[in-house]
Amino acid sequence: MLNPVREFNPKFEELEKCIYIEIIEEFRRLPYGDQDRLIQELRTIFGPHFDFSEEYIARLITNPTLAVSILTLARERGSNKLVSAILGPGSLVEFEENDHRPENTYLAGHGIIVVDEEYRMGGLVSLMTDVTEQLIFTILPNQNTTQFGFMISPYSFYYASTRSKVSVPSDKPIDPNVIRLFDKIKSSLHIRARKYGNEPYVMSVFPPVKNDLEFLLENMDRLPRPLKYYVDKTGLVPGVGILTMQINHLYKGNTVGLPAGHYIKKKYLYSGQINYIQGNPVFNSAKPKI
Repeated sequence: MLNPVREFNPKFEELEKCIYIEIIEEFRRLPYGDQDRLIQELRTIFGPHFDFSEEYIARLITNPTLAVSILTLARERGSNKLVSAILGPGSLVEFEENDHRPENTYLAGHGIIVVDEEYRMGGLVSLMTDVTEQLIFTILPNQNTTQFGFMISPYSFYYASTRSKVSVPSDKPIDPNVIRLFDKIKSSLHIRARKYGNEPYVMSVFPPVKNDLEFLLENMDRLPRPLKYYVDKTGLVPGVGILTMQINHLYKGNTVGLPAGHYIKKKYLYSGQINYIQGNPVFNSAKPKI
């Protein structure tokens, strides 16, 4: 399966001047001292926004049942300040029972991203997502991959639901097998959220995450359809969001029955600095450079 052509993004060019990326391909292979130090640092950025404790972060990325545990960091040049992070735990889910073939196995990435407020409108979310997904494709080039997670912000929901050709939920008809895959992943992973009301995708999380809703409230009549969907389903109630799944790419002969290939509509070219903490992907043994 060939990589899609990557497009130029002027925002990425600006970001290259002020930030650099660090990638840890497999967090669990780091020495325990480095794991502890990084978890403490992650708490400084995930804590204020999501109220994640060090213990909760550790559970997310050190779980021995995970297929992958990627960590992507963005730091300011000069100060080395952490301005964005993606926790990238991923689990393997078999779609049909008692079928262990690769065609029936789906990587459910449960990426959780946080971006410092100063960088939220500068394209850093897209950059971090693209870099992380490219690493997954490098590690597992023939793996069916999906992204599964809880969107607590209307803007993150819009980004997630519009970037893939196949997304759940959607205002377009969805293949029944895609719904089945969503339900299978949902029953297999543990999301820190609970059902809210009678809508199948609407969930609540505690505590509420801070969102700037001024733009939405001032432009209700002109919102694109995904944002209107989010507003209608959640009522913009603090702490209420939508559980989503996007298909990233599928292997030939996949048991969901969809065409093989990449499903992300646009991927962007990033030529900035990336430091691979464990060496170039795919590494054979951990060589921490922290």
